[in-house]
Amino acid sequence: MNPFTEEMFVLFAILTLGAWLGHWSWRGISLGSAGVLFAALIFGHFGLSVPVEVRDFGLLLFVYSVGLSAGPSFFRTFRKRGLQFVVLALVIVGTGALLTALLAWLLDLPPALATGLYTGALTCTPALAAAIDVLNRTLPENAALASVGYGIAYPFSMIGIVLLIQFMPKLFRRPIKTEEQHWLAEKEAESPGLQARQFRVTNPNIDGMTVAEINPRRLAQVNISRIKKGEQVHAAMPETPLNLGDVIMVVGSAEALEKMRLLIGEETAERMDFNASVVSIDVEVLDEALTGQTLAQMKVWEQYTIVITRIRRQGLEIVPHGNVTLERGDGIRVVGEKTAVEAFSRLAQGSPRKAMETSMVPYLIGLLIGVLIGLIPVPVGQGVTVKLGLAGGVFITSLLIGHFGKIGPFRLYVPPAAKNLTRELGLMLFLAGAGTNAGAHLLEVLQDSGWILLLAGAAITTLSAGAGLAVMMGIYKLNLLSAMGALTASMTNPPALAAANNQTETDLPSLAYASSYPVALIFKILLAQALVEILRRLL
Repeated sequence: MNPFTEEMFVLFAILTLGAWLGHWSWRGISLGSAGVLFAALIFGHFGLSVPVEVRDFGLLLFVYSVGLSAGPSFFRTFRKRGLQFVVLALVIVGTGALLTALLAWLLDLPPALATGLYTGALTCTPALAAAIDVLNRTLPENAALASVGYGIAYPFSMIGIVLLIQFMPKLFRRPIKTEEQHWLAEKEAESPGLQARQFRVTNPNIDGMTVAEINPRRLAQVNISRIKKGEQVHAAMPETPLNLGDVIMVVGSAEALEKMRLLIGEETAERMDFNASVVSIDVEVLDEALTGQTLAQMKVWEQYTIVITRIRRQGLEIVPHGNVTLERGDGIRVVGEKTAVEAFSRLAQGSPRKAMETSMVPYLIGLLIGVLIGLIPVPVGQGVTVKLGLAGGVFITSLLIGHFGKIGPFRLYVPPAAKNLTRELGLMLFLAGAGTNAGAHLLEVLQDSGWILLLAGAAITTLSAGAGLAVMMGIYKLNLLSAMGALTASMTNPPALAAANNQTETDLPSLAYASSYPVALIFKILLAQALVEILRRLL
């Protein structure tokens, strides 16, 4: 068996055994994807390894898929709680740096070894790389000690935070389902869903006006979807006239509907069931031909003789108007004559095969741009430069792509199943590589350096996480799922994020992770380099 074949066999043996371990649960607690990490530690202890390129490639796939998923909601979340996430990241990262400096002074640790413990305790490889860069310039003879310190502290931090995330619901006595309900209620209050109400036309000032004329300049963000004249219910078309006594159905937010009540007339509970020839159905937009143009440019009624009354995107409901652009994956409610609605539905859904395809050109362009951004050195003064690293560059790029939905002229669409597969497979590849690397040196380093260094690294991890949780739960009163995501981001721990996501049907942990991760990463890179300089002068 040649070396490459052997490495591939070891890789898939680790993935298979790890997936099997993660499948089992005890009292509702399971390892999930972290089972791969434990399997990899065992294989690594016996001298088996996974290529480092596989590990790094897996990490890139994981952070890219997380960023694409979180991007559409990231900026909205960050605008609301951005300062909180900055403070949390600074508390966790700063606590770790202060503890490292204190332990280095008490234990008389070399600056390189202490800095390595810090980066390992906070599981941040880019910070280790930045510290080694400074050490090579200032203390080249001791630079290798940074990797030793990282190897000692890394396994406990990786495993410990995963287990902490698993036990947090029991530790704080806050059931996941309750936290989900609280978040959904809060989300509904911030972005209330659309409602449909009926109004009878009693205002003589609008008698004879058409649907297109009833709401000039979008004074209220609403859509008129149905009109009842006598006993007949019709789809509301732009040129349909309104007359006294007509009943119309209006879709919009509660506030906007109140404006329409004042304009149109009294609210009524009269039934508005369609005639057999008129239907209302929900359609998912999957064909790229309908994306990239505003509804006004598409001339929806003129071209397709249908009315779009609602748009659902990333959990939000949007009132359609002329300036709204449809995106692939949008859910829309379509009203019109049965034949026209069915024809538009077939057009929107496109080819079943294409609906399952990822837009590979923009997908790969995004990865390429992210890698390039991660390699760019950024000067921060006094001859010191920092890099985001490959994972940091790819993650920030994916957030922007997820938010805008395109790269230049290329629109990106990734089916949900493809995102899930990429996220899980990427994480498992990363864990397989990280676990075998840690398992190969863990016992050796402990025997050579003593358990005191392991305890020092564990103290940095535990107290840093504890300080963050105290602020999250005690001061900011964060939702438990948000706290999980912010903690895993501040500790740069992808397996712990997976453990959080496995406990909930919502994307709240990923949103908090996306909000905290960039800030925490930058802080750790800067503080790791600052620690080298500070400890070099103090010790």
